[in-house]
Amino acid sequence: MKRELTEFEYDQIIGYLKHSGVIEDKLIIEMADHLAILTELYLGEGSDFETSFERAKQDVKQKDLLEISENTEGFKGYPKFLGKKFLVSFAVMILTVFIFGLLMKYQHIPKHRLVIVISRRLISFALLPLLLLYNLTISANKAKQVLQFVFQFSLFQTIAEYLIKQKISIIFLSSSVVFGLIWLFVFLIVPLIRDKRITKVKKGI
Repeated sequence: MKRELTEFEYDQIIGYLKHSGVIEDKLIIEMADHLAILTELYLGEGSDFETSFERAKQDVKQKDLLEISENTEGFKGYPKFLGKKFLVSFAVMILTVFIFGLLMKYQHIPKHRLVIVISRRLISFALLPLLLLYNLTISANKAKQVLQFVFQFSLFQTIAEYLIKQKISIIFLSSSVVFGLIWLFVFLIVPLIRDKRITKVKKGI
């Protein structure tokens, strides 16, 4: 059975990061998750926690931790303007144009198709990829973010097809359901079961 970190052991990782000079809360959480994954990997090889944690720390050098803490902006994989405010503003603007295009369609206003096509393309190939880029930079769990992007893309295409053509795309709908269920199981249900199991073990101790 895979050896999971206890809450006490995870707190030790948090303490190590704070002692190393990492002070931003979100950055601490993301780096703690990364160190926890490495530590559990070495635990699976049969080492105890202390040895596994030391090996994980060797993989992520203290110098690197300090550089990340002191130069957070330099480690972002996106331009400085691409923050939450920009993404929210861009999303509101594009979604507004898309909805306006739908209203034009229902009112039989000329050029509605052009407005809908352009706004749909911007959402699909600009907004969603930018959200993915932003999330990949701030999140340690890359697989979660990529799977979430695929689900969001498929779900939006399903909704757009229905709103525009009044029909459901079986391909987009089925892919949305499949990727949505995978995301739900892997990143919500399994962690919840794991946390409950750890809590029971701690109570038993």
